[in-house]
Amino acid sequence: MENKSIRPIDSETIMVPTDFTEAAENALKHALMLAKIFSKKVDLLHVVPDGRSAGNDEDKALQTMKEMADKFSSTSGIKIDYWVRRGSIFDAIGEFADEIDAALVVMGTHGVTGLQHVVGSKALRVITNANRPFVVVQKKPMREHGFKNIVLPIDFSKQTKQKLVWAAELSAKFNCEFHILAAHESDEYAAKAVNNNVAYAEKYLSDRNCKFSVTHALKGDFTKETMRFSATVDADLIVIMTNQEKEFAHYIIGPYEQNVIANDAQIPVMTLNPVDNMKAGSGHLFNFSNY
Repeated sequence: MENKSIRPIDSETIMVPTDFTEAAENALKHALMLAKIFSKKVDLLHVVPDGRSAGNDEDKALQTMKEMADKFSSTSGIKIDYWVRRGSIFDAIGEFADEIDAALVVMGTHGVTGLQHVVGSKALRVITNANRPFVVVQKKPMREHGFKNIVLPIDFSKQTKQKLVWAAELSAKFNCEFHILAAHESDEYAAKAVNNNVAYAEKYLSDRNCKFSVTHALKGDFTKETMRFSATVDADLIVIMTNQEKEFAHYIIGPYEQNVIANDAQIPVMTLNPVDNMKAGSGHLFNFSNY
């Protein structure tokens, strides 16, 4: 399957999974602002878990989503379509995103603990099962200026540079400033890799006339450093990559990604699954062979 995780927002729709919670409604509000900026429509999806009696749950969900779509479409001017699927949220969200060719999924979460559906560790599994970029939000509203201050944590992995593709796209729409945070590494080889990645990021952003600054993290827990730094620059968004196993078999989210996504400051987090260079192929929108 072609990897759609690293690419500009080139399809017509932004997808929002909803479980009708406050966090999910906030995700819809974020999606509507992004849809207006990027000239897209919004597709709402509710997943009815397997094992429930057919019909009644779907009918109730459709009625609720119709009311939501009518309300928010009339106030935003954005077209909202709505859908119900039956199955596992871990599979259905990714499958539906592929079905409608969603450019982006905006999803609400309640942190590392919360309700039954798209929350905590379950949200993390949804992200790694879906081959799309995600913006994960909590209950904090999106600021009127959108994503002006964006934190780009840079570590020693070669995949970390792939987030720059979306960074450039966001810069074109928000005229934002990027705050690169370079991870501290005591290992000489890892430290050199971090420095090389930062140099690449500086050139990439400079070539595209993006505003940016570089800060080197202090020695210690990179999760805590990321959140401390994000608070210092009053971040509107943090962009991170998921991890990928050696054989590129599947994506994983470790403690760093999990803690950043569920951050106490409720800063929205964009997550990107890395492109497998061996599978991207010449038909992919971007060539990552030099990574």
